[in-house]
This record gives sequence, structure tokens and C-alpha cells, in this order.
Amino acid sequence: MADGPDLGLDPSLDHGPRGRPHECRAGTPPRCHGSRLQQQLGLTDEQTQAIHEVHARRAASSKELRRSIRQAQSELRQLALNGGDQAAIQAKTAAVAQLLSQSLEMRVASLQEISPILTPEQRAKFAQMGPGSFRHRGGHRPQVQPQGS
Repeated sequence: MADGPDLGLDPSLDHGPRGRPHECRAGTPPRCHGSRLQQQLGLTDEQTQAIHEVHARRAASSKELRRSIRQAQSELRQLALNGGDQAAIQAKTAAVAQLLSQSLEMRVASLQEISPILTPEQRAKFAQMGPGSFRHRGGHRPQVQPQGS
């Protein structure tokens, strides 16, 4: 296509500013959230729905944990930059580490819940995809090469 960079977006959908279709909202059908993963792994509609349900069950607790991590990291940054005492910095560092550990445990639990949904071939391919391939939050944007360089 000569119109611009290929961002891997479905041309039949109207994409928003972050590359997601406009109709994708929390609680929407998995065709929005899982289409890239569905294509990459060759998931059936039933598998995609089951994976969406795993995420939906964990969405609120994941969101709250991410909020807690951001808050604790911000507090730690403030302590470090504003001359906080060493004991307070160590305590906040331990709190951040604990929250990050909880996040990792949640991700592992999600993967363990999703594993039986996938075929052995899909599991192997998914394992090779690397971290972040599964996320459907808005924080990750496609990399666009600057034009004229």
C-alpha cells in the first residue's frame, strides 16, 4: 500500500488513534481484543472467546494492581528525589517489589488458565512469541518509521 506504513491493522475496521478498532471497548466480543492473537495462533472462535473470558474475569484486579504499582513507584521516585530517609526508601522499594511479584503471579496464573484452551502446537507457538504478545491494553503502539529519513 502506498497510503502509509503497514501497521498490521484490519483495513475493514475503522481504527482509533491507538490502532484499535473504535468498537473495541471493555466487555466487547473477542474479535476486537483477540484478533491479532487469533490470527497468529490460528485460534478458533471458541478458543478466542474462552481466552477473552479469562481476561474478563481478571480485568478488575489487574487494573487495580497496575494502578497500585504506578502509585507505589511514583511514591518511591518522590522519596528518592526529595531526600527521603533510607529506611523509608527501603520500605517503599520492598512494597514495589511485592506488587511487581503479585503482577507476575497473576500473569503466570492467566497463562496456566489459558494453556489448556490451546492445542500443543498453539502453546509452542505462543511460547515463542515472547512477552507482550498477549496484551490488548492500549499502552502498546505500533512502531512507525519516520518518513524522509
